[in-house]
Amino acid sequence: MPNETTQISDIFHRDVLASYMVEDSLDKNAFVQSGVITQTPVLNQLAVGLSNEITIPYWEKIDASIEPNYSNDNPDDVAETRKVSTGTMKGRVAYLNEGFSSADLATEITKQNPLQYVASTIQEYWQTQMQQRVIASALGVYNDNVANNGGDMVVNIAAAETGGVGAATKWSADAFIDADATMGDKLTELGAIAVHRMVYSQMQKENLIEFVEDSNGVTNIPIYQGKRVIVDNALPIIQTGTAKQYVSILYGAGAFGGGIFTPRNDLMFERTEAQANGGGVEQLWTRRNMIIHPGGYSFTSASITGNTTEDPAVSASWADLSNAANWERKFDREAVKLAYLVTN
Repeated sequence: MPNETTQISDIFHRDVLASYMVEDSLDKNAFVQSGVITQTPVLNQLAVGLSNEITIPYWEKIDASIEPNYSNDNPDDVAETRKVSTGTMKGRVAYLNEGFSSADLATEITKQNPLQYVASTIQEYWQTQMQQRVIASALGVYNDNVANNGGDMVVNIAAAETGGVGAATKWSADAFIDADATMGDKLTELGAIAVHRMVYSQMQKENLIEFVEDSNGVTNIPIYQGKRVIVDNALPIIQTGTAKQYVSILYGAGAFGGGIFTPRNDLMFERTEAQANGGGVEQLWTRRNMIIHPGGYSFTSASITGNTTEDPAVSASWADLSNAANWERKFDREAVKLAYLVTN
């Protein structure tokens, strides 16, 4: 009997494959588990994508600096009321898709239950994409804050010159507290810290990290002063050499709103016989609409480049999200649950 190879076409059945996938929410994302992202019905509905530019309503903060009324027993003394106002923030829906080649997947799926493997791979992929968009958006807010708001959300203790780099310019508990304090009374609500791998190594050397088990008792989660630590090398490095400056991001609980929508034909199989010089090519395609939006900011869509290859560019890429020109602060500083610490 000749050797046989399992191909995607042999095992693909859309409904069966979809049955292996958990409900498509943000619940497995580290930012959600730490309380940084709040998934809301409003954003879920907006993620349907009837328009790529969306309007997000919010209640404006009541001015507590105005002294309130004082009660008395005179029925003719009628107090005046104050109005409650609303405002809007602009956001943008991202229309995302990815395809997986059968050349890679066919080899892997023969090692275990093929449908479960494909489903778990897709879910992990979209979870990672959520995280990348949270970090890219936070970097855009950082760039806008430095350019337009005097850096009031940033504590920078880094030395700009090689000769000035020392222990005092690296991550420390004191520097963290200073950055945390820029959020005012929101500092107790801090949910997570995103750091570069090199900063994480410094924190470990200083014995600043403790580890707790997840709910399944399997994964050790790094914790710093009660806050979850998320390590990602996508965080920016400023300058080069021994004077490198690392931007770490402090997230308060509810810093981001999130919405996700699974569009029609979200999971599709395709086979093209003529490709590979007639040998045939198989692909599995997956699609999502996604909104990840920082509270207190409008996304202006001043520059949308996408991945620079599509025509036209409709969705904001990671570079677009990191672009200061695309962000405008709408809230007072202390109402924005983000802060930044720059260290060597």
